[in-house]
Amino acid sequence: MVLANRMIAAAREKGNIRFEWMQKRNDTGEIFPAEVLLNAMELDGKLVVQAVVHDITERRRTEEKIQYLATHDILTGLPNRAMFSQLLNYAIQAARRYQRQLAVLFIDLDRFKIINDTLGHEAGDQLLKVIATRLKQSLRAVDVVGRLGGDEFVILIDEVNDSNHVATVAHKILTSVIKPITLMGQECRITASIGISMFPKDAEDEQSLMKNADIAMYLAKEEGKNNYQFFSKDIQSRSLEHLSIESDCRIGKG
Repeated sequence: MVLANRMIAAAREKGNIRFEWMQKRNDTGEIFPAEVLLNAMELDGKLVVQAVVHDITERRRTEEKIQYLATHDILTGLPNRAMFSQLLNYAIQAARRYQRQLAVLFIDLDRFKIINDTLGHEAGDQLLKVIATRLKQSLRAVDVVGRLGGDEFVILIDEVNDSNHVATVAHKILTSVIKPITLMGQECRITASIGISMFPKDAEDEQSLMKNADIAMYLAKEEGKNNYQFFSKDIQSRSLEHLSIESDCRIGKG
């Protein structure tokens, strides 16, 4: 009642106001979002108040859908790159404030292209959805898994105790991913390579954590796939050396 009186007073001062309000349907008792245009005026010395109510349920749904599509991967429903980046930055701020550790796991599926090319994109999409579900089931509710695109996933493990904790999670993920999947009537198995970087030991910002986890993932590929590797300064040096050799080869060929 106090809020309604304030709205009427505001409408009386300005002539009319527009605002959103949760309204109850008289016939069903259902609560729905409404846009209210409130007019208040003096007529023959009396205050006359007129309210025009519009049901904006569909508009709200459209807005929510647009917001969802902007922050989530359409195929898997996981947070997309932009949303994951935002969540990781929030987690870094909290970890810094409370002096906690966190880990970023960069995951790339091994042999995904072969399955996708052999069985078709429909099978590839089905595989990605199954893997997305398995990744979520391997984590706690406070952890986050996102899809960067293609066959690349990324995981945020918050409030980490130590590297052993992260290694246990990585092993659990590998075990989950390798379980058989039936695609287009054929039983398939796929493995994953995982690179891990930790805050604050390996990096203290979102971009560096992601980059270092990516570097460690490539080492996991080189070590035979279906394994996980932690980032280290030694890995970074080897990666830079490998990049330098590749650059020299290109120059030589030119």
